[in-house]
Amino acid sequence: MNKTLKIILSIVVSIYLILIVFTTAFLLNRNDYGVSSFAGRYLVLVEEGEDGEKQIEDYENNTLLFIKPVSNDDVETGQKVFFYDIPAGNRIRYVEVVRKEKISDKETTFHLKDNTSVSSEYVLGTHESTTAFHFLGQLLYVLQSKWGFLFIVVFPLFLAFIYEIYAIYKEIKNKEWKNI
Repeated sequence: MNKTLKIILSIVVSIYLILIVFTTAFLLNRNDYGVSSFAGRYLVLVEEGEDGEKQIEDYENNTLLFIKPVSNDDVETGQKVFFYDIPAGNRIRYVEVVRKEKISDKETTFHLKDNTSVSSEYVLGTHESTTAFHFLGQLLYVLQSKWGFLFIVVFPLFLAFIYEIYAIYKEIKNKEWKNI
């Protein structure tokens, strides 16, 4: 192989391995609510709801959100917050705060526009503390699907493993002939 082709191949393999490591880390670092966290940020993949609607309004489906946690004092009335909705099956909701009630130094209750309340321990962050990546979200959506993970991650790694076993077998076979 010429040198340019080797460089291109090594770049492609490196990007592939980074994608696999990122996807695996995303899947393994999920908490009880199905949200991953890295470097002090929550990673939320906006998916279609069970009824076919957007899970989180204001963001397209299959968008990856990097949500930076905020303190209770940083959340103001009129801001929209991301929070765990435990009664609705541990999904993430996104609703505007209409009033906040300070319970203690560490605890605040947020009263939301949809006439519900949420404790500050379930709040992930605000719209202002969120960065959205649509392309990464679409890529992650495909990679974490069962068929995408199988054909993009598992199957190529299985083929590489089989090839390595074949290469070891071939090397052992060649050494046996040289020793005779």
